[in-house]
Amino acid sequence: MSYSRWGHSTWYSFWCNTEATTKEDEILSLWSGLDSAKDWSYNELKTWTVETVLENYEGITQAEAEEAFEYIKYFLEDVEKEYEHTPQPDTKH
Repeated sequence: MSYSRWGHSTWYSFWCNTEATTKEDEILSLWSGLDSAKDWSYNELKTWTVETVLENYEGITQAEAEEAFEYIKYFLEDVEKEYEHTPQPDTKH
């Protein structure tokens, strides 16, 4: 699923097709250019803020960071919905 595409945005962002079996391992590709094509797991992104976006992408504006953060929130919500009724493996030992 694509959240944004170049041409209308600084960002190309999409839920990356992986073989993840838990929501923590699902991946959002959040690219601000080919030289900044970065992938992040649900687990990494769930604590992000606009400031975290600014820290991880050089040369972007505050407005661009805020836009990217909206895509991150959409991704997190979509992952939650996808796994809402899926039992997660017990990771406690």
